[in-house]
Amino acid sequence: MTTNTIIEIAVCTVTDKPAAEEARRAAMAAVKTYPGFVSWRPLNSMDQRDMIADLVEWADKQSADAAAAKVQADPAFAPYMAAITGVTLMQHFETQDTIRDNG
Repeated sequence: MTTNTIIEIAVCTVTDKPAAEEARRAAMAAVKTYPGFVSWRPLNSMDQRDMIADLVEWADKQSADAAAAKVQADPAFAPYMAAITGVTLMQHFETQDTIRDNG
C-alpha cells in the first residue's frame, strides 16, 4: 500500500548563496523535530546563480500548514528567511505513484 505524502516546493532567490546555504543547514536541523516532517532535499540552481529550491516532504497537509506557521516564530529559521530575497514558487503537492530505478 502506498502512502501519499505532501511535497512542499519552494523556489527562491538569494543575494549571498554561501550565507543562505549555511542558514538553510540550521533550518534543516531545526525542522527535523517538527511533527509530520519526512525529509528535506535542498537544491541549488546550476543555471541561475542566485536561485535555490527546497523540496520538503510532510506526512500530510496539516503538518505542512502547522510547520509554515511555526517557521515564522522559530529563531532557527530567521537567518534563512532573511537570506531569501524573493520567492518564485511556494506550493504544496500531493504525491501519487513513485517509480525508482532498481538497476
